[in-house]
Amino acid sequence: MKRLILTLIASASCLFIAAQEKADSLAFANAPWEITDLGKGAEARYASIPMFGSVQSISVISYPAKAFKTSIVEGEGIAMGETVVKRGHANHAAHTSSLAEAAKAKMAINASYFNMRKFTPVTYTRIGKKVYGMTTQSETFRTNGVVMMKCHDVDIITCTDTTKYGSATKGWKYAIASGPVLMENGEIVTYSPESIKGSESFYNKRHPRTIIGVSKNAKRRAEKVFFIVIDGRFPAQADGATIKECADIAYFLGCDEALNLDGGGSSTIWSTLTGVINHPYDNRVFDHEGERRVPNIIIAK
Repeated sequence: MKRLILTLIASASCLFIAAQEKADSLAFANAPWEITDLGKGAEARYASIPMFGSVQSISVISYPAKAFKTSIVEGEGIAMGETVVKRGHANHAAHTSSLAEAAKAKMAINASYFNMRKFTPVTYTRIGKKVYGMTTQSETFRTNGVVMMKCHDVDIITCTDTTKYGSATKGWKYAIASGPVLMENGEIVTYSPESIKGSESFYNKRHPRTIIGVSKNAKRRAEKVFFIVIDGRFPAQADGATIKECADIAYFLGCDEALNLDGGGSSTIWSTLTGVINHPYDNRVFDHEGERRVPNIIIAK
């Protein structure tokens, strides 16, 4: 009898979860998106959506990979007005919007994790043959993937061995590690309680998040690229998302591969036509002015 009761409870729980996921999918699909045409098939959109028993403030830029070149911009040496961003100084970093404008980008998001005191990358970051950062031991609890770019192609792979970055990204001009991986081969990646032990707050609590995603064609080449930011830490306005909820959002958008990037106060998404779309958290005000300085970004132009 006890086993039967447990089986019935488990079945009811599965049915409830399935119903909730369907409701969240419908809420996402039917959201009152504010859409801006960015040209050449690209668009920016924003919506506040009741999902996951919360309020999700979601900004998305999507664009056809063949129409734009995606790359990484590292702040070192970039001239911005009369200031040159220098390595090892606080002004090595700059706002996502400022770095994007200096690089003459059309669209941009913040990239991967960094040391907030030194403004230096703490994950593998390579542009051409120059490596700007390697993944530190303290970042391995979440950094298990790499996004790579060259010309009009973008790909996301799982890579947990920090000694394999060079061989794993061979042939790609740009590569930056981050994580965790959210989607792989069209499937949501799940993380067991055992695998995230000690990191539950990062994985299971709601935070502002940044995501890069890719949908692929029949030849498994990038067809569309997605920049995604989910605002957070503004109760009842933008509750933020867990890692699982981030994966769900990437799935709802149609991504085949998706990777979590640096979130929190760094989360920023921008385009030339819209300016900053989301509500960055660093000024603690639900507006578009609270950008945090970051050392690197991902752009399309």
